[in-house]
Amino acid sequence: MIFLLTAFLVAFLLDFLFGDPHSALHPVALAGRLASSVERVCRKLPGGGIFSGMAGWFLMVAVCCLAAYVSTWGGWRLNVWCGAVLAGAWLYVCIALRSLIDHAEAIRRPLKNGDLTAARKALGMIVSRDTESLDESNIIRGAVESLSENVIDAVNSALFWAVLGYLAGGLPGLAAGAVFLRIVNTLDACWGYRDEKYEKFGKFAARADDFAHWIPARMTMVAIAFAGLFCGGSLKRTLETGIRHRKDHPSPNSCYGMASFAGALGIRLGGATIYGGVAEPYPYWGDGRSRLVERDLVRAERLTVVSSLVFAIMILGGAWLWFAV
Repeated sequence: MIFLLTAFLVAFLLDFLFGDPHSALHPVALAGRLASSVERVCRKLPGGGIFSGMAGWFLMVAVCCLAAYVSTWGGWRLNVWCGAVLAGAWLYVCIALRSLIDHAEAIRRPLKNGDLTAARKALGMIVSRDTESLDESNIIRGAVESLSENVIDAVNSALFWAVLGYLAGGLPGLAAGAVFLRIVNTLDACWGYRDEKYEKFGKFAARADDFAHWIPARMTMVAIAFAGLFCGGSLKRTLETGIRHRKDHPSPNSCYGMASFAGALGIRLGGATIYGGVAEPYPYWGDGRSRLVERDLVRAERLTVVSSLVFAIMILGGAWLWFAV
């Protein structure tokens, strides 16, 4: 158990110190380029787009998870503490907590100075909605929704699969589990589109991503509820809001984070959102204030960090119980 805790501490410390280094040599960036090469090869396979996409998905997952497992196993064979540090390093490249906060701050700072143009531009870097005509409240809404959705994708799901990997295969399994989640997420981002090119080829990747986040999303709702107690929120209101709106989004997982954030912060999120000039009539999530201010984004950033730490404590506690029993 001490080695699992060490790996987590290494990952969070590295993320705090360095964040997400925007480098072409970052493992996730390398995986994205590898996915393009695998796609070109697999599209030539017989059997149609769905089969080709499945073959590419399994090939990518196998190669990347094996690389993480073998490298960590090699370090573990040299010294168990070396293995713990290597596992933590792999987990670090699979989470992006500081990156979430950095992006939110890039939106908040110009808002504080009254520069809506710069804030809209910063928001447009992390969301696909149209941002050109958003007012301050809707800019903040977009930033909070991004934080609440991505705390699952970018942090908590990787922690969850890392612990599952550790329970199955020790420190090498931890590294492979974290990489599994990040590759699944990357392949969904590369292939999981509902257009003519990827409707069949990317279907399996999109469904696999939904599966990978299914349990972490629901656990995140609980983590947000407890984290909200440190951010002026109500445990009951957060859980009620999250449960009530859990299905009010096309994604089977997204609303667990977004609705829970709305409940914890006492605000209202959702509503009509414009993509490519076309309004998507999303329902509202939460019963609180609809007019958001800069302070709400500060509170959302705090809630993102605290809920991630609460989530980590939850799954580490679960691992401890597993070994205790």
